[in-house]
Amino acid sequence: MNEFISKEIKNLKKLRLTAIGFLALTNCAIIGCFVYLFYQVYVSRDIQENFISYVFPTVLYLQLVLALGFVPIIVVIHRRFRSVINELAHLDEEFVFHYQNYIRFIQRLMTVIPLYLFSQKGLLVFMNFKTQLIPPSTINFIKIKRVNFGRFRKCSIYLYQDKTLISKITYHKSHPAEAEFLKQNTHLINNNDVRIED
Repeated sequence: MNEFISKEIKNLKKLRLTAIGFLALTNCAIIGCFVYLFYQVYVSRDIQENFISYVFPTVLYLQLVLALGFVPIIVVIHRRFRSVINELAHLDEEFVFHYQNYIRFIQRLMTVIPLYLFSQKGLLVFMNFKTQLIPPSTINFIKIKRVNFGRFRKCSIYLYQDKTLISKITYHKSHPAEAEFLKQNTHLINNNDVRIED
């Protein structure tokens, strides 16, 4: 495997572990805070019941509620990272070169998961629960819509085949470098002209 891609995959795995670890630590901190507060109440009221049996039902219920919030987020993080890592591992030399250009172009400060990736299979769009593969020469129209309303900034990239919407990529900034890179490299997804409306 290419040394650059190996390093990128290693960094993505570290980032995934950090994100999941942060959520796990947040969960433990919330539980620990509640246990501490319950202990303060337990001591101040001089309750005769064993502390563990006193606190266990409430902490268990709280953990179930937290699990309903944290587990889906962890699943989404794991699936997105796994999809990106798998696709990076299977890039051929030409598209490794294009990915390196993408990294240089967006001038990132640290490793992040891309929302789209050019590959020999076509354009890959990474979503929360799936990876969408758009075969080569499918996209012939790209519409970019930017919203810049005070602190609310957004850039949505709509990918069309004729008049049919195929996919949408959204960035939470009005002028992401990723959108410019996509505009400049449409030949990687379609050798014919791709109409761009910005």
